[in-house]
Amino acid sequence: MSAWLKALTLGIAAALGLSRAAEPPPLTLRLSRDATTIYASVEVYELPGTDLERLVEASFVVRLEATIWAGRAAVEAYRDIRYTGRYYEIRVSETGGVHRTADPAAAWAIASRFSRLPLGPATAVSFPLSAGCKATISLPEDPGHDPMVVWGYRAAADYREIDSLGHVPYWQP
Repeated sequence: MSAWLKALTLGIAAALGLSRAAEPPPLTLRLSRDATTIYASVEVYELPGTDLERLVEASFVVRLEATIWAGRAAVEAYRDIRYTGRYYEIRVSETGGVHRTADPAAAWAIASRFSRLPLGPATAVSFPLSAGCKATISLPEDPGHDPMVVWGYRAAADYREIDSLGHVPYWQP
């Protein structure tokens, strides 16, 4: 089903009171730098929401994927979250590592944050700079299902314009 038809169907269902209109959660994109590189950090707020929480607790693996760009530079990263019945496991794409926790709030905090993703050399960026991010959700082990319905088939997104390199703060550990 095409995206516009999905959105139309969801809109009609919401208007008739059959379904509530879904919205993507807010997210924030922050750029930082060190002496040589520009980095991006993203945080998706208000996760998981009841629907995503139920998917994970029903043993689905939910993938939160972030696509970030600044000028011509781009980076993608994802977090896979699953519940084993005892622990939440969160796979972090940048390292391949898996974090385990019994605390659902901690699991979703890990899954919703992408920190210090390198976008490239600061010398390769021209200003003014357009930067943005979009986050989507999927079920990588169940491609026949589309969980984007819980966000109204729209990605969470943020966009900003940066006038000069001086407006990108230095990263502080």
